[in-house]
Amino acid sequence: MAIIAVSNYFIGVKQIEAEVKRNHRLQLQEIYQSMEKQLFQVEIIGNQWVFNPVFNKELLNGDLRLKPDTTRELLVSLRILKESNPLIGNAVLYLDKNHLIVSDEEGIYTITDEEIKQTFHQLLNEKSSLMWWNHPISPLKYKSKVNVAFAHKIQGAGGDPLGTIILYLDKNQIDEFLYPLNPDGEGVAYILNKDGDWVTNGRNQNEKVLELDEAVRREVIDHDLEAGDFIFKRQGISYSVTVGTFSRNEWKYVVATPLSKLTSPVILVSQLGFAISLIGLFVAIILSWLASRRIYRPVKHLVGLFKDNVGIPSNIDKNDEFQFIAGRWRKLIDESQQLETKLEQNRHSLKEGFLLQLIQGHLYFFSEKDLREKMTFHGWNADDKGFAILLVRMDSIADTKGKFNEGDEQLATFAAANITQELLQSSWKDAEVINFHDLSLAVFFTFPAELPKEQVKSDLFHFSNQLIQVLTRYLTTRITVGVGKLVYFTHDIHKSLEEARAALQFRDLDKNEQILDMDNLLPQEKTQVSYPFNSENAIIQSMKMGLKDEAIRELGSFVVELKESQSMEIQFQQGMLQLLGSITHALLKSGVYSTVLQRGGNLYEQLSAIKEPDEIILWMRHMIIEPYVEDLSNTREKILEQIVSNVTLAIHENYHTPISLELFADEHGVTSYNLSKAFKQYTGTNFIDYLTNTRLEKAKELLRTTEMKINHVAEKVGYQPTYFIRIFKKLEGLTPGRYREMYEERR
Repeated sequence: MAIIAVSNYFIGVKQIEAEVKRNHRLQLQEIYQSMEKQLFQVEIIGNQWVFNPVFNKELLNGDLRLKPDTTRELLVSLRILKESNPLIGNAVLYLDKNHLIVSDEEGIYTITDEEIKQTFHQLLNEKSSLMWWNHPISPLKYKSKVNVAFAHKIQGAGGDPLGTIILYLDKNQIDEFLYPLNPDGEGVAYILNKDGDWVTNGRNQNEKVLELDEAVRREVIDHDLEAGDFIFKRQGISYSVTVGTFSRNEWKYVVATPLSKLTSPVILVSQLGFAISLIGLFVAIILSWLASRRIYRPVKHLVGLFKDNVGIPSNIDKNDEFQFIAGRWRKLIDESQQLETKLEQNRHSLKEGFLLQLIQGHLYFFSEKDLREKMTFHGWNADDKGFAILLVRMDSIADTKGKFNEGDEQLATFAAANITQELLQSSWKDAEVINFHDLSLAVFFTFPAELPKEQVKSDLFHFSNQLIQVLTRYLTTRITVGVGKLVYFTHDIHKSLEEARAALQFRDLDKNEQILDMDNLLPQEKTQVSYPFNSENAIIQSMKMGLKDEAIRELGSFVVELKESQSMEIQFQQGMLQLLGSITHALLKSGVYSTVLQRGGNLYEQLSAIKEPDEIILWMRHMIIEPYVEDLSNTREKILEQIVSNVTLAIHENYHTPISLELFADEHGVTSYNLSKAFKQYTGTNFIDYLTNTRLEKAKELLRTTEMKINHVAEKVGYQPTYFIRIFKKLEGLTPGRYREMYEERR
């Protein structure tokens, strides 16, 4: 430690001095480039504005105070010139004639002092038309004064200058450039002109710092440095001084930073190193003495614990104590291994049960932190992880060339889960398989949260392709994989499973191997909906007519048409649910709803659970068509009688509206021929005669009991007036008017 302390002192101090000089050079280079750029911009601005038409020889004609428009234009131009660069503190126009000073801050001012007049007049005698003025004066009440300005002569018509544009620099802006070089104010940072006088010595200066500024300035002048570094010591403090020169106006910038403050930590660390080395030596001596006395205490304590547990006599030989401890330790290890084996046998079941509840969203009452701790407990590294689920479903196991039969769903799912687990061990370590025992299984994945979504999805698709190929090869069944959304909170894991299930509904019924991802399925382009309405009507009509074979044949045609137009599983199922709804609706409208159907439970739920078209056809046949046709054969006459009764009641209620036999036939789900035949059978007359007689009876009643005009009576019973008069006369032998007159005469 003593060697390290000495090395820290000598190496650290030298390194700090070198680093400070390097940082000075880098900072000064940045300040230099920024200042050079700003000074160049000031020169460009002055050069551009001197040619502005507002600064012309007309300024010499007459008194500016008597020309308000010209004066206003001058003041506006000077204000714009002042605000064109943050380094410009004030823009002033000097006109040699009448010795006028024009400024947007104080307007027009006449110089009366002869010395100041001479100073401004000398600017016009300079050889260069633009110059840096290192000793400017200003008669104005200028707030932030700095003894540097940029002057540009304005040429008159004859070549003689008529005045000067003077751009006074803003001291505060220059100080802003210097502030990063001395932010704490313990050093110095200032700019000198080529004569060694101040341009600015920074901001917030106190008396002590001003003394340091002057001392460093004198040192720089004595060294006659244009650029370079040196160490300056004053009052026991070492300063690293760096000097540089602006090429544009020969200014010197000077920065001095105290090194003592930077090197004091190194000195303190070195001193602490010496002190700690001495203390450490003393402590080591004490500990070595104490250790020799206390080293046996834990051994004695362990022997006592073991003897208490097994009842070993207390007079055991001290030479055998370590052997005794080793024997007891081996026994404890054996017992621990046996216990661990028993726990391992149950761990898998506990882990599988926890995972099943987690992915189904049953653990919502736990916090995010608790769930991640439970996942860690069960062997998952859940910190900074994302989660995803693949849902694998097998279909048509009866078509697996004899490997599986109907009822072997659990066996097929078990085989698929084992194959999936083996594939995961070789391709994806952070994953688990969940067996649902219903021809479906889920694969739960964890992945680093920082991985891009596209990469994770690509890996999931790659694994899904591998899994489909392996399962298809060994099980020869149709495999569909739904890819769940990527989630990053344990409470959202069940959403990944829900999305995977939703994706499976978009399975193409004509394909055997599919990978479905909702991100690629939705939103879909709007397509024209195609639904086999004709086949639906044919099925319903055949059922109502009791034609079982015809209804089954039409059902097969319906399924084929629907499958061709709606190849996705969800669309196909929706179409079949629509068919089921149409059939039950038609049966309800006809007044007949088979008790067999009522005993079948929730038909929509049963149909939704079936995925294969062939299985759906068998279900519809056994659960819908055959029970209804069988029941219909026993109640056909009663049905027709009820339909006719409903039609006659509807005629009496709606005789004044446009109604027809075909309308009632469609409403009750029968053909117009069958309805006409049944109507004639149960009423003794055909439909149109019954409707006409009903309307005429209502018309007679209106003619007898009201003063309503004939045209209004015709409309009230659903006829056009001309047709009403014609049909009334045809059936009654006289016109409606004559009928009313005869009734009045009889009264």
